[in-house]
Amino acid sequence: MNGRISTIPTLTAAAMLAAACASEPFPIDLRIEHEGASNPTVAVTPDGMVLTAWVGTQRDSANVYLSRVSPDGVVHDPIRVNDVLGDASPHEQAPAQVAAGSDGLVHVVWQATTPIEERRFPASDLRYARSTDGGRTFTPAVTVNDDTTGPPSSHTFHNVVAGDDGLIAVSWLDGRVGDSLRTANHDITEDQLPGSDIRVAVSRDGGKSFTHQTVVDTNVCPCCRTSLAWGSDGAIFVSWRKVFDGDIRDIVVAASRDGGKTFEPPVRVHEDDWVYAGCPHAGPDLAVDAEGRLQATWYTGAQGRTGLYHAASADGGMKFGFPTSLTGSQPPTQAKLGVDEAGVVWLAWERRGPDGDAILTDRISATSWRPNPFWLGAGRSPALAARGERRAVAWLGEDGAVRIRIGPS
Repeated sequence: MNGRISTIPTLTAAAMLAAACASEPFPIDLRIEHEGASNPTVAVTPDGMVLTAWVGTQRDSANVYLSRVSPDGVVHDPIRVNDVLGDASPHEQAPAQVAAGSDGLVHVVWQATTPIEERRFPASDLRYARSTDGGRTFTPAVTVNDDTTGPPSSHTFHNVVAGDDGLIAVSWLDGRVGDSLRTANHDITEDQLPGSDIRVAVSRDGGKSFTHQTVVDTNVCPCCRTSLAWGSDGAIFVSWRKVFDGDIRDIVVAASRDGGKTFEPPVRVHEDDWVYAGCPHAGPDLAVDAEGRLQATWYTGAQGRTGLYHAASADGGMKFGFPTSLTGSQPPTQAKLGVDEAGVVWLAWERRGPDGDAILTDRISATSWRPNPFWLGAGRSPALAARGERRAVAWLGEDGAVRIRIGPS
């Protein structure tokens, strides 16, 4: 069944009628059946090719796969991205991330984990491969994090964004400081260990090398994915969930105005003041619109305002406007953003409920917003990308297949 959802608590009858009459925003409906697929991510190339990447597990071997969808909706057979068999690990909050640069290069970043005896969570490294032929073939993978000779540590919950002229940025949550202390002192307790850092590495040569691995901030929420965006003036924005005093866990954004060498102090997108003694596994997402405004979306479980929210910054991330509620109260989830050629900000999110999980999409206006969501399909963990006239949403279907909706036709 494809069509508009029949009931949403925040919609009026008039809004639902308008939703039913609106045109189909993602008319191309595709399904990629692949054994052991995990949640995908998506990118759009300058020539309108849609790229979808995911980690698939077959016979206890996890690998990264990428499929290309041509502008006319033809799906090309998935190829394996990682050159070393089994050099990948699936994770809902740390999926294989794909990005397409304006220079035609395609970039994929994923985590590869290693179990560590007597540790609850495995160590992990961030692996990267690039394609110079639009995603048909990939170079041998390299490790992004620069501490491969140190104690085993965690580098995960990552994101990648491609800019102009070979610029690439990768963000992640990094546990090397605490893991080094743990290795040096086996008697140290978890409560005595420092939290993870958020780091950003930048490549200026199209992914041949990564430099300026900058510690952006410390004391981050340890299991919420990070998000990146390029500003229209070349700024790099990174967002994550920070832990404030009193176990408050709110979303912040930090900007770099010098190509990733340094970052300004983080700015709270909104003072939700969500007190939560744990990690909700719900990270933020960023996008920059045609006017240069920084768009942000996030989840909060703060009392009296639980749900997904959106806010925008018109001054390069120094302050954000008052947030708009997107969903009303619902369980922890997250949304993804994309901006098309017309400047329309698109949103995709997952609605969880007793009748199953569904992927929804909507438009966000810069001046006003009226909920008019469209039901894309059943499943979880959506990803969204937009470029030029092309936009795409990918997610993991309830049958385990990778689902893609593309628009316009």
